[in-house]
Amino acid sequence: MKKFFAIIAGFILLLGFLPILSHAEASSPKEQHYSILFDKNAIPSTLEQQVKNMGGEVTFTVPEIGFAQVKVPSKAYGKLKGMSGVSSANPSVSWNLPKSHNIKESGINPEKTPLWDMQWDIRRITNNGESYKLGTGSHDVIVGIVDTGIDRDHPDLVKNLMPGSKNFVPPGGYQGEEPYENGDPNAFDDLHGHGSHVAGSIAANGGMLGVAPDTGIRAYRVFGTSAAETSWIVSAMVAAANDGVDVISMSLGGFDVKGQVFYVDPETGKKENLGNGVADFKAYKRAIDYATNKGSLVVVAAGNENLNATNKKEVMDYINLELAESGLYAVGAGFEVPGTIPGVVTVSATGPKDVLANYSNYGPGFIDIAAVGGDARMYDQYTEEGRFEEYINNRLFEQEFNLSTSNDGSYYWSIGTSMATPKVSAVAALLIDKHGKMPPKKLEDLLYKTAVDPVKGTDKKNFGSGHLNAYNALK
Repeated sequence: MKKFFAIIAGFILLLGFLPILSHAEASSPKEQHYSILFDKNAIPSTLEQQVKNMGGEVTFTVPEIGFAQVKVPSKAYGKLKGMSGVSSANPSVSWNLPKSHNIKESGINPEKTPLWDMQWDIRRITNNGESYKLGTGSHDVIVGIVDTGIDRDHPDLVKNLMPGSKNFVPPGGYQGEEPYENGDPNAFDDLHGHGSHVAGSIAANGGMLGVAPDTGIRAYRVFGTSAAETSWIVSAMVAAANDGVDVISMSLGGFDVKGQVFYVDPETGKKENLGNGVADFKAYKRAIDYATNKGSLVVVAAGNENLNATNKKEVMDYINLELAESGLYAVGAGFEVPGTIPGVVTVSATGPKDVLANYSNYGPGFIDIAAVGGDARMYDQYTEEGRFEEYINNRLFEQEFNLSTSNDGSYYWSIGTSMATPKVSAVAALLIDKHGKMPPKKLEDLLYKTAVDPVKGTDKKNFGSGHLNAYNALK
């Protein structure tokens, strides 16, 4: 379900990835990847042999939360679910970066062109830089970025990149489809650009400035250029928590189904029950609880589907629209993950003038806080009117997109809840630097009470506690 296109017009425009939902391949392959969650936060010593006896192999384990991924013949699925100690098992759920629009910046030189004037998003959050006079962070506080990795040599990032970044993409990458992935734990270089862009919003300090330009950052790479498995993501969360990071920033997500997903053979009409994503959903919950208990606050993106995530019918209609491309449909309840899981800070995105971005998910009780992530209203208008070249040539994207660091030492413009999330993570880090280490729940409360321009009434469904403001947090 990956969607991608490119337009060359002095810039490169990319439409990013759609979340991959819980489903088996439409062709019902003989071998399938399955997620297994055990009753206890441990992996039985007999797992490898049991899976081997089924003609399969264990591909990834996260013993701290009792989660494993295996590859076995599809006919062995019943045996997997019936193993002693198994809480739940299902075909593995894969995840992608939220879809977004990206514009490569090839026309500026930070040595000659002040980038600050283009950073309307950072200026909004820092009160035009006034928050820097009160605090810029320090290396005593670290934000762990679970994403596509980072450009370790980018001049704007290198001074705040702390030792200990890690790669969780195994050899062969996503289901063996990325042969260039060697599984080296130190291969945390960003092949996509998303993680580097996120990092710049947090702690860039050079040609551009992040919200907390002296704060430590560390990369936990879970994406190559394709999808990521739940096991990689939750393993990265566990590792970041074990490393003692103060904030875990996750600009990723998708949708999971508590119910059933079905495949209908177009030739025979036969309906096949493919299970659900409960094991993956619960694995996220365990990983979030694990990180929180270790002292790490988890900040996540709300997603970019323009959905009311609390409206179950709306969410399921969207899920089934996407599944229909593969001859699939779902019955049950759909959830945005990890944004709907208790214990995380879920971030919506705003554009200029603090208006909810036209792509951002929202919903009462779902959104905790809002931050600037850019908007696409003009982009969509000019595209629909056939005036996209005019939009690019007149650099109208500067008025609604966010500029940040890329994975090739340069910069690009983007929008999304992915761009909003790291800014909240940065302000959380600033609060820790000011007040000292504190339990995640206390930090969360402090964030909602002091780090916002508050909102009331029906605005809470879009913005939660309010609009992120670093100056208010530090004054």
